[in-house]
Amino acid sequence: MKKQNYFTSLFFAGLVAMGSVSCDDNNDDKDTTPVVIKPGANDKISTVHQDQVAAMKQTFTLDAAGGAIEGEEGTIVSFYANSFFKSNGDPVTGDVTIELVEIYRKSQMLLTNMTTQGIDASGNIATLVSGGEFFVNAKQGDEQLVLNGTFQIEAPADKTGGIDQGMKPFMGAEQCDEGICKNVWRQQDRDMKIGESTYNIFQNQFGWTNIDRWYNDPRPKTTLFVDVPEGYDNTNCSVYLSYDGEPTALASFDRYDSETGLFTEHYGQIPIGLEVHFIMVSVIDEQWYYAIKSATIGADHVETFTELQPITEAALITLIDELP
Repeated sequence: MKKQNYFTSLFFAGLVAMGSVSCDDNNDDKDTTPVVIKPGANDKISTVHQDQVAAMKQTFTLDAAGGAIEGEEGTIVSFYANSFFKSNGDPVTGDVTIELVEIYRKSQMLLTNMTTQGIDASGNIATLVSGGEFFVNAKQGDEQLVLNGTFQIEAPADKTGGIDQGMKPFMGAEQCDEGICKNVWRQQDRDMKIGESTYNIFQNQFGWTNIDRWYNDPRPKTTLFVDVPEGYDNTNCSVYLSYDGEPTALASFDRYDSETGLFTEHYGQIPIGLEVHFIMVSVIDEQWYYAIKSATIGADHVETFTELQPITEAALITLIDELP
């Protein structure tokens, strides 16, 4: 039933979109060829993703003596007494502001560009399956605080399909390629307790934390390429790979060749025969545009997008979260 809802939503979104980008029905020529919308110089997709992170940020007031806060999605972050210091080494007293971002759903990963790719033991970028991504920070006024010791993140496992004993803690790290920067995950050698219904991480630094396991598929691997419409590149659109059957696995095509106009992933780690959905999004004049294609991965797979359709952010969220 979930797949049926997805394709029903996609059908009606497509009907609305075609009406939005086709020529006027009153035109004497009755030309119904879709208008190809191209991004302008100011349509920077990185700015859109940053704004999405900012919009998801929750703030809480906590006494520096310690305590806990609970996010809208049920994440609990607990701090011990004397956890906060100023940059000069002075202990903090009084109220502090705790910042929290919770990401559990595939749509949230896409909107914020916080995808599930990590750097493995060989230095390659490989796909992860997430049990939740979290940004935690502390300030007093405008001053950034320093963590003393550890804090605890308690994440409800039912948000990502239930307990998975293979989950490990990861820390976010920024990686830049030709001026385009994104987050990648590095596994940490830290304590993590898996309870009956929660994951519990004891983190020793502010920033991004992810609960993950490595995606494992024994089939032969290949490299993927995505051809996007003329006028689109890595500055004004984002391209993703959604793994069917994995509700919290979303990879990004974060390499772009300006000579060929192709997006690709890093190390040819995509299993041949894998069933997936390719996703392309852009924001033009504050309007979301998208395209989604289902596919079964073949050797040296090339997926081609020819046009994007307009969609509301709410409808896009629904489509992404209803992917199989």
